[in-house]
Amino acid sequence: MAPRPHDAAELAPVAVRRADLLLEGSVAGRRYVHNPRGFEAVGLLSQAAGALLDHADGRTVGALAHQLAIPLERACTEVAYLARNGFLVGDGLPPPRRPPPSPPRFDLWVHVTNACDLDCPHCYIEKDGRSLTDDTARALHDTLLRTAREGVRAVHLRFAGGEAMLRFDLVRRLFDDAREALAREGCALTAAVLTNGTHTPDEALAWMRDRRIGVSVSIDGVGAAHDAMRPRVGGGGSFERVERGVARYRDAGLEPFALVTVSKRNLDAMPALTDWLLARRMGFRYSLVRDLEGGDALLDARSAGWRALPGLVQLRRKVAPASASPAMLSGEALAHVLRVFDDCYDRIERAMPLAPSFRRTHRFCDLEWKRPIRKACGAGEGSLAVAHDGRVSPCQAALHHDGASTLAGAVALPALAPTVSQLGDFRRHAPGDACASCRFRHSCAGGCPLMLYRRDGRVDGRSPYCEVFRAVLPRIVRLVALELVHEQRAREATVRRA
Repeated sequence: MAPRPHDAAELAPVAVRRADLLLEGSVAGRRYVHNPRGFEAVGLLSQAAGALLDHADGRTVGALAHQLAIPLERACTEVAYLARNGFLVGDGLPPPRRPPPSPPRFDLWVHVTNACDLDCPHCYIEKDGRSLTDDTARALHDTLLRTAREGVRAVHLRFAGGEAMLRFDLVRRLFDDAREALAREGCALTAAVLTNGTHTPDEALAWMRDRRIGVSVSIDGVGAAHDAMRPRVGGGGSFERVERGVARYRDAGLEPFALVTVSKRNLDAMPALTDWLLARRMGFRYSLVRDLEGGDALLDARSAGWRALPGLVQLRRKVAPASASPAMLSGEALAHVLRVFDDCYDRIERAMPLAPSFRRTHRFCDLEWKRPIRKACGAGEGSLAVAHDGRVSPCQAALHHDGASTLAGAVALPALAPTVSQLGDFRRHAPGDACASCRFRHSCAGGCPLMLYRRDGRVDGRSPYCEVFRAVLPRIVRLVALELVHEQRAREATVRRA
């Protein structure tokens, strides 16, 4: 955003200094700066703005303008721009930009079915074929209605499984019934379907497009790399079917978002997959596999074993004790991960500018550059997960743990969330000692709280993937800045043509 003129008489006597923890760099010949504690606070700096930022040590704006030989009016304009992005601080400066107000919203993961045609080695779901019961559907509808009546103005559902599209009938009925009921209470209902991409029922495509239902497809590689991560039950690969599914969604006017799970099995396949996604103009998220089921090393994708459950045809993974998981990703394993993602982000940078927008669509795990966070996700606060039988958990990855609460239609979701605590306190109140001095703590917040809880029994420690996050965040900020450069140049070209 270009600086706006500001009243020189108002700002000239204001003492200013640079904010702490700023991240700086240059790209495409332009200097940029990022404040991880601000709202979308990545800005491009003019030469004058850069000089003012570098010399802001508590002197007044007028004194800095005089020393740097910058006209006072220009200096005040640049200082106002720096202040609105949170790069400069001082009494009397314009306040930093804040996120636009949004209505109270609650996210709910709806586990539609345990059935799935794939046999992914890192999956934590009991594959027994059961689906959402009628009792759970009624309780879910009543809960959503109570939530709307108690003031929540927006609810977002994530339909998942198993493979949710195997029970598209349930997805359609649950959404349509709830949307109509919530609309009468002044509450908007939106949704997305999380799918492995192998099933695209004809009737689902138009329905999803007309209701603006989002779709996220799990894609973990190209060809054999994907097949190793997501083989079919009984053997064989799934990539060709997923590729056709993505094409069908796009042909129907939908824009599938790619969810990429990264483990040892497919790490080296990430650069090729990045090219595949860029060629199809797809937004995507890299997620380092959460070692929740007892793999013997970080980035493993194996389980600790299997055990039979009474009354179930299939088996379920053992949940190994937290001590089975190593504390941190380090050494050559860490270096390997960093080399691969350096390659991936180099490819993204060469492909810029992107459509859809990089900064609006790309994610890496739960990292957040747009605004400060104190916890990586809303688990147990602004979001919950409900299983097919009505069990409720702070996180979908913990639905199969013992002690889950039960959905009660008489209780609204915001009131239910604090009572769902079978895995302990998921509410990260403050960074631990190891994170307190880290400039990235506002963007990382320690990573996945479930991983932290399984390892430490609490959620205030360093993520096992800490060093990956510290390397990736600057790359993401650099690409956001590069996108801003391209947009600025496009605007300037438009002005010249006019």
